[in-house]
Amino acid sequence: MGKSIREIVQEARNKRNLKAAMSLGKIPFELANILGNQANIDLSEYEFTIDNFAVKHVLNQHGDPKVEAPRGQVAVTEKDFELLPLVLSKPDLVFYEGKSRLGLDVFQFQKRIGNNYVVLKEVRKGKKELALLSMRIIKAKNR
Repeated sequence: MGKSIREIVQEARNKRNLKAAMSLGKIPFELANILGNQANIDLSEYEFTIDNFAVKHVLNQHGDPKVEAPRGQVAVTEKDFELLPLVLSKPDLVFYEGKSRLGLDVFQFQKRIGNNYVVLKEVRKGKKELALLSMRIIKAKNR
């Protein structure tokens, strides 16, 4: 998994159907305990991961300004993925979201960096990963 976030994003833009993934680091101990207690899962030794298929999903579903604006959201750009380590390591809010359509546990991370970044991570128990599922950016309200 020795790729950079930028390389994973570029792989998402390629038409090839080969998986490219990388680790964004181990889940901090305190955060693993908080999340694990919410969902009754032992998340020690788990890592945050990202792969090109998740990036492709995010860009296809949340990357068009014309679609996102009426939703009160900002289109996700390739550069936004580089903020993932900050959103995940120092979230303003994090909680158990429930199950994905595939029945996997999902956590939501939120971090305000100008706008509000919302990142969904799914638990992949076999690989001990919290893998990127989706991401969107909610436009900040003017104060």
